[in-house]
Amino acid sequence: MSQDAPHVLLVEDDPTLGLLLHDVLRLDGFKATLVRDGMEALPTFHAGRFDLALLDVMLPGRDGFELTQDLRTVAPQLPIVLLTARDRVEDRVHGLKCGADDYIIKPFDNEELLLRLRSVLKRNQHRQDEPRLLTLGDLRYDPESYTLEWSGGQRNLTPKEGDVLKILLQRSGRTTERDLICRLVWGQSGYFVGRSMDVYITRLRKILKVDPQVTLHTLHGIGFRLDGPASKGG
Repeated sequence: MSQDAPHVLLVEDDPTLGLLLHDVLRLDGFKATLVRDGMEALPTFHAGRFDLALLDVMLPGRDGFELTQDLRTVAPQLPIVLLTARDRVEDRVHGLKCGADDYIIKPFDNEELLLRLRSVLKRNQHRQDEPRLLTLGDLRYDPESYTLEWSGGQRNLTPKEGDVLKILLQRSGRTTERDLICRLVWGQSGYFVGRSMDVYITRLRKILKVDPQVTLHTLHGIGFRLDGPASKGG
């Protein structure tokens, strides 16, 4: 398979259909990662690099509509296609309002599905890929190696530190809700997960002091916002 093959995040809880779609995608030249739970999908997406999301609507943990809204928040340019057996007009309209690019009703023809996925990708081919390095002020962060660099120094972050920082850098200048960070990094939310996240926020706040231009704000009861000047290189 080509390294340039489009990478699809496939979220389908039906074991038989999930494996079938996974094989159909791979045989047509796609790279596919299959997950079967709406909550598991977010950490999987956050840890990888995907070109398209193909989501079932009826999912355990977090349904396709909610998942679409979450993905739109952190990846506004990501093409998203919903799959569902529900053919009511209201459901299709709701899916599109949530941010989906297309909506496919089950049962469907495999060839039609592939053509519509290719069409969505083609319509969005002008969208630039996510840069490997995330930058803010004097900071340069590589999410693949968990390495944070600045003038005169660098530090290797833990996976959890790095995953939280990645979200904040991707959304620098904007508020990111606590609950969304928990779902993206831990795959769930709740009191104890929130307390764990607070520990990592405290660690990151200390680490980010290497660049006094960058500030990590806490909006109590809401979330966090990372502010700083745009980097000269990006």
